Amino acid sequence: MENQAKQSEILFMWDARMCNPNGDMSADNAPRFDDVDEKAIVSDVRPKRTVRDDLQYRKQEHIFINNEEILKGGLKAEERFTQLKDSFKDKKEDKDVFLSCIDNRLFGGVAPKSNIQLIGAAQFSWTKSLNKTETVLKPGTGAFATKDADGGAKFKKTFRADNYIPYGLFALYGTVNRIHVQNCQTLETDIITMLDSLWNGTKFLNTRSKQGQKPRFLLRIVYKPESIYFIGLLDELVRLNDMDNSGNIREIDEASIDFSRLVQAITKAKGQIEKVMIVMDESMAKYKEDFKTLDFIEYVDDMNILTKES
Repeated sequence: MENQAKQSEILFMWDARMCNPNGDMSADNAPRFDDVDEKAIVSDVRPKRTVRDDLQYRKQEHIFINNEEILKGGLKAEERFTQLKDSFKDKKEDKDVFLSCIDNRLFGGVAPKSNIQLIGAAQFSWTKSLNKTETVLKPGTGAFATKDADGGAKFKKTFRADNYIPYGLFALYGTVNRIHVQNCQTLETDIITMLDSLWNGTKFLNTRSKQGQKPRFLLRIVYKPESIYFIGLLDELVRLNDMDNSGNIREIDEASIDFSRLVQAITKAKGQIEKVMIVMDESMAKYKEDFKTLDFIEYVDDMNILTKES
């Protein structure tokens, strides 16, 4: 397959300030949180939703898990697939129709009655904040008055509860697997498009509970075609220097990040690696010094992820 996506590993770091990065529906949509280590949690589904929303709204791509279509029509997976076949009548094979959606080529999906079940080429892990934090519950008021039993306005505002974390710095691990790349017909341009949407889609999270997040660092290790090696769990190789004081962090400039173990792991695997791409927010520029021993790094400006790589 021409332009086939390359086997790779991804590390994406972003922070969340005074917001709810991932609500837990089983806990009144409070931020996901581990009470034992006092760290916030983000599931693997949340960054996929970020990517899908950016693909759909900013890039006007066809996606399969289109919330507007699914919720509006109360669609099951097979019904959504039937809808898709009506839109792509020029494609004869069911799998070709299914893979006309970029999110299916990236993350896989199912259409049970059509015997389609694909494991995605790109997968993300669940993520914990590098720093300790807490969940904060604050009451607030709404803008509308309530009514009494006779239907008259009581001129009392409604109440709400805001649930957020003060600050969280997250390191997300992801992979692109060449076996699933072949099954999903994933293109290298699909992966670059996904990375751009992961970065810029995080900037565009502008709902009331999600506003306050920003991408800070993105690294992609691309392995040579003949390589069968993975470093694995890149997020474990990044830590804060002052973990005991990490609960007091309230902005990115207060965090001191240790990339030394990550650099060591990449150095050890350099014979297996084709290239390493890094995107850095300006706030992270000081960490370039940590990667100076790696002479095969390609730094990409965050405004040119698509242009540079396509």
